[in-house]
Amino acid sequence: MTWIILQFLFLIMPVAITSALYKSNHRFMDRFYERMVRNEKARKLHTWVLLTVLLLYHYVYTNGHPGEFGIVFSTIICATLASYRRTDRWLRYLLDRPRAFAIYALVAVVIAGIPHLHTLAVTIAFVLLAALFYPSVRIMSEWEENDMDKIFKWVKHPETFAESYHDNHHAKLPHEADNSNPIDPDNFHNDKPSKKESK
Repeated sequence: MTWIILQFLFLIMPVAITSALYKSNHRFMDRFYERMVRNEKARKLHTWVLLTVLLLYHYVYTNGHPGEFGIVFSTIICATLASYRRTDRWLRYLLDRPRAFAIYALVAVVIAGIPHLHTLAVTIAFVLLAALFYPSVRIMSEWEENDMDKIFKWVKHPETFAESYHDNHHAKLPHEADNSNPIDPDNFHNDKPSKKESK
C-alpha cells in the first residue's frame, strides 16, 4: 500500500509543480530563472534532478510491481539522460518546438493507459516538465549577446523575467538564424560570451 501511495505522489508531481510554479513571479523563482540562464552548473543540476527523480520513481514502481518488464523501455531513456549534453539538446528541442512538445505530451497521455508502457508515459511527462522550466534559445541568446536593454529591465523589474523566460513563441532556432548573426546552441553551454560577441 505504501508503494502505491508513493507512486501516486509521483504521478501528481508534474501537475502540481506546473500549476504552482510555471510562469510564477515568486522571488525564489526569479533567482531560479536567472541562475538557469547565467550558470551552466545550474542547468546541469536541473538535468541531474530530473534523472534522480526518475530513478526514484522507477525504484518505487519496481517495488510496487515486481517483475514488470515494461520498465525496461523507460529505463533505457533514463540511461540516455545520464549525459548532460544529450539531455540539454533534448530539453531545448522540446521547449523551442511547441508542436513536438504537444506530440510527445499526446503520446504520453495515450500510452499511459497501456499497463506495460505506464512507466514510459510517466518518464516522458517528467522530461516535458523539465523542459518547461529550461531556458529557451531566445532568452539565452539575449543574455549572452549582452542585450543591455533587456538585462536592465530584468534587473529593475524582476517580475518581468518570468514572462521573458517562458516566452519562446518567437524563438529563433539555429537553422532559422540569419547568416549575419547565427545562433550556435553549443555556445549556450558557456557562461561567457563567445569571442565573436566580445569583439
